[in-house]
Amino acid sequence: MKKYYSIAFLLLYMCIFSQQAISFEPSEGFSTGNIHGQAGWISTPTGGVPENITHQIITADKASDGSASLKIVKEATYGTQSEPIIGGFYNLSIPLSYNNFSVSFDINMSQLNGSDFGFQCVNDVDDQYVIRLDFDKTGLMKILNTISGIQDLIAVPSTWLPNTWYRFKIVGTAADVRYYLNENLIYTGIAAGAMNINQLRFVHNNVSGSAYIDNIKINTELQLMDVKDSNLKDMELKFYPNPVEDFINIDSKETKITQVSIVDMTGKSIKTISSGDKKNDAPVNVSELAAGNYILVIDTEKGRFNKKFIKK
Repeated sequence: MKKYYSIAFLLLYMCIFSQQAISFEPSEGFSTGNIHGQAGWISTPTGGVPENITHQIITADKASDGSASLKIVKEATYGTQSEPIIGGFYNLSIPLSYNNFSVSFDINMSQLNGSDFGFQCVNDVDDQYVIRLDFDKTGLMKILNTISGIQDLIAVPSTWLPNTWYRFKIVGTAADVRYYLNENLIYTGIAAGAMNINQLRFVHNNVSGSAYIDNIKINTELQLMDVKDSNLKDMELKFYPNPVEDFINIDSKETKITQVSIVDMTGKSIKTISSGDKKNDAPVNVSELAAGNYILVIDTEKGRFNKKFIKK
């Protein structure tokens, strides 16, 4: 019996120890200036001299928690990048499992039509994305997901505005990965890669503008071997067929559907059906859609689910 107590204590200790909160304050070991080399953080490696970029900084200009934040900005020495890659990287002392983790943070971006900003959970041994969330310069939000073995950036039906603080949370479980904006569920999918996460990246593609990141919390949404998500964990929601020609069936036994929307891959709303127009078990007519990929947005009394489907 003592052996089992020891194992349980070890698991509990590892879970607690892996919980972290980062607000870039002096009390946490941070000081104003270059983020590189501070408390486990590095700036983007250059492959040359200097070894890392130099203008991603801790600043007191703006903060959502405490008096400081991480500011990621254009590096004048380098041109526009094809992907968001320039910024601050946090090397985790204890890797996160892709199917049992949570990360949340605040972000405030300066302008539209500037840089594409992004948050990434990475396995840096193979430099592979596990989670990727892009804040497109047009105001769209996009999530990297793997569907039928193919990785694809999927636009979600949420947008961002400049000079506004947003709170994001990503929770990974054995069942799925859930993305929350200001505590509202905006997408449910799976991890882009089934591997441990050992690096968090807050990045941009080096065009123009800046972003402030603050109030990062790691694994604070988790219980021992479980996730705090009581409103949704018992929900059952299925949709079929996929691919589809004419009608999508939605089975929702645990909660009432309040609205169903169809969004294209640019984030444009195509069709919305309110609860007054749809019975809970009535199929959704998609026969008029052109062939291609779409997102089915299902609003329920217990939360929002986003499901990608293919129209034949």
